[in-house]
Amino acid sequence: MLTKRRNMKTKAKGTKFFKEGTQNQQILENYWGTGKSFTTEDLTDNLDIMSPGARLTELRDSGFDVRVVESNSNDMPGRPQATYKIMQRRTHA
Repeated sequence: MLTKRRNMKTKAKGTKFFKEGTQNQQILENYWGTGKSFTTEDLTDNLDIMSPGARLTELRDSGFDVRVVESNSNDMPGRPQATYKIMQRRTHA
């Protein structure tokens, strides 16, 4: 029979790779392996991340599989807005 330990703290998701509370850790906490998609605008609005493109590059450099799943053009001039997902499996350790 399995028993739970009392006062057992659960670690926040992503703290093995980034210090807790950092912007990269917050992104992993909210989107890593959840199946949720997001845009850079979502990161800015919801998590107060001011340079989301740089954070996504850092995650990729750390071995996370950050994919563009679609681009929304909305018939607006300029570059279409990309939608991202972070896959559960890392590309390299």
